[in-house]
Amino acid sequence: MAGEYITLENPATYPRFHSNANGVASGKYRSVQRISTKHLILLIVLVCSTLIVSYVYWDVMVLTAGALPLSRGTSLAVDDMESSGLGNETLAEKLHREVRVLCWVLTTPKYHKTRAIHILRTWGKRCNKIYFMTSEPDDELPTVVLSKPDSYEVLWGKTKEAFVHIHEQMRHEADWFIKADDDTYLFLENLRYMLYPYSPEIPIYFGFNYKMVGTHQKNESYMSGGSGYVLSREALRIFAEGRNDSSKCRQEDDHAEDVEMGKCLFNLGVKAGDSRDEQLRNRFYPIAPFAALLSGNVGMDFWLYKYAYYNARSCMDCLSEYPVAFHYVDSKQLYVYEYFNYQFQLSGRTQVAERLPKKIREEELVIPESDNPLY
Repeated sequence: MAGEYITLENPATYPRFHSNANGVASGKYRSVQRISTKHLILLIVLVCSTLIVSYVYWDVMVLTAGALPLSRGTSLAVDDMESSGLGNETLAEKLHREVRVLCWVLTTPKYHKTRAIHILRTWGKRCNKIYFMTSEPDDELPTVVLSKPDSYEVLWGKTKEAFVHIHEQMRHEADWFIKADDDTYLFLENLRYMLYPYSPEIPIYFGFNYKMVGTHQKNESYMSGGSGYVLSREALRIFAEGRNDSSKCRQEDDHAEDVEMGKCLFNLGVKAGDSRDEQLRNRFYPIAPFAALLSGNVGMDFWLYKYAYYNARSCMDCLSEYPVAFHYVDSKQLYVYEYFNYQFQLSGRTQVAERLPKKIREEELVIPESDNPLY
């Protein structure tokens, strides 16, 4: 086929072409070279190769596009997607489905409009379920009315009543149950990520660990009530069924609720888990972030340093990149946190493929002892 030409069969049809005495078209557009079979095959191979390379590039870009934080719908790494059958589901969506969290917020009627409603409009909407424990109903809030009075002196009594009510009425709605104050901010995606390795059937709870003050047993600690603490389904059951044992749990309603909860759960055999990340950086924090980031902000006699169960320090690398909770966050700051974590974007941010942590069996669970030499 090489060397063949296409000629005009009827040159008169095309005025710009002129024929010679033999009837052969002549002029500027006299003839067009026919593409050889060999070249045609090479062209087809080239086009197909280009299409295949373009598809592979697009596919790889989609699979590795999980650069955003967990709260922004991070994608799983390629091997995790293949093993989990995730499809188009994001990592945050997968965790929302598999690690169900019921949030309950301790509040009072005077803070319904100034605090509670703003929690519902920000981090609260990412809980699988959320309830506000208070003394009066509110049409704008999913409230549970407690019988205890609105008094700081009976916080322990209100906490007991709230957890018992949840166990009796709502225990099937979630796998994990977190208590928070109405000036707490929670990152639910990071909480689920932290809880993912643990079965809710393990009797364990997590928060910011404090040393137990006064006479206490070895390795006894409690979790900060301000930054919140989360109980597994089994821990909730054990607490609800064992709270009336006066040898293990305080029966009176007074005293600090987080301290009494720590004592009660310890005596009932519920483990106080270590919520720090792999670099031993805190995920729960009982105060605002700046206190964890600025080393010169407070002295070594700061109460947090003394009472933290695990050695607490302040530096730009001392706080986990995936925090779960902060305390003393007012209603205006809730929206600042919301913006910088769910709307703010940074051009050129380095993308990192996220991987789900490995599951931990109860017999493999190791909880480190206190490493804080202070106090």
